[in-house]
Amino acid sequence: MSGLEILSIAPSATLQDRGRSGYLRYGVTSSGAMDEYALAEGQVLLGNNTEVAALEFAEYGGRFRATLPMTVSTSGAEMELSVNGNAVAWRRSLRLDKSDVLDIGAATDGVYGYLHLEGGIEAQSILGSRSTHLRAGFALKPVAGQVLYEGEPGADAAPQGLSRPDYFDRRTLRVLWGPQSKYFSEEQKDQFVSAQFEVTKMRDRMGIQIKPSSGPVKSEDGLTIASDVTCLGDIQITGDGTPAILMADRGSSGGYPRIATLISADIPALAQIPTGESFSIEVIGRDQAVHLLGEHRSAISKLVSQTVPLVRDPQDIADLLAYNLIDGMLRGDEYDEN
Repeated sequence: MSGLEILSIAPSATLQDRGRSGYLRYGVTSSGAMDEYALAEGQVLLGNNTEVAALEFAEYGGRFRATLPMTVSTSGAEMELSVNGNAVAWRRSLRLDKSDVLDIGAATDGVYGYLHLEGGIEAQSILGSRSTHLRAGFALKPVAGQVLYEGEPGADAAPQGLSRPDYFDRRTLRVLWGPQSKYFSEEQKDQFVSAQFEVTKMRDRMGIQIKPSSGPVKSEDGLTIASDVTCLGDIQITGDGTPAILMADRGSSGGYPRIATLISADIPALAQIPTGESFSIEVIGRDQAVHLLGEHRSAISKLVSQTVPLVRDPQDIADLLAYNLIDGMLRGDEYDEN
């Protein structure tokens, strides 16, 4: 069975799939990929099942060696990529020969990048998912020396690529008012909506602390509540007035009021905003949020029709004569001694 030996890897790297559902009542949050659209990209490029797992990197990847010939793909945040020292484009499928060394360096566009193996990555499923949840101690934690084995490979296919999605440039994120928004005055809510929010370095898979240009968020009723269940995208206001957006590995409950909740369709956009950059928010209604979620899911389902072969058959190129197929001319007698 083909596998990918980990020679070195960023400590923040995890194994992620679509996450585990149905266990929040037992104190287990979903985990899963921080950018579900990016996870789907890599699966489509390889023809993988939508349930399989991939490696997720935050800002930096690692070095890997193929144990046998295999096919991989990359997706999500663009990272420096090379095979045996030769630069390779991102967001594509790629064939590796035995002993080829794959290097994934720093992110150059976005935050969370993904490496996929044909057939997925073999790992134990815990509570219906292979997703790593570091704080809960669930599933595989990838470290140097391990070999990640691919699942059941499909038929050999020509290398495929995808274009960069536009949500990487989105800097206005949509929210719903949260369950404790009534704790905040109309003046505070107006300031919150009109603020610019800087993504701070206090970020991980559990949550992202953001800094509003309007200063700390205040509440006349205090900033503690009875512990309550949390949702992905909840914007909590901590004791010192700092907002934090809860992400995939959040705690299942919390005692801070939630002024708003980021809509599900904008979670990938938030996850990919680099540290130090800013965004604004727009408050929308529930019906619009549901509609946008439908559009988001539809975009994921259409990915399979958007892949582009990276090696093209000349018979399929309608404008073949427009390409420069000959570079330079020879007379044929340049080296005749007579």
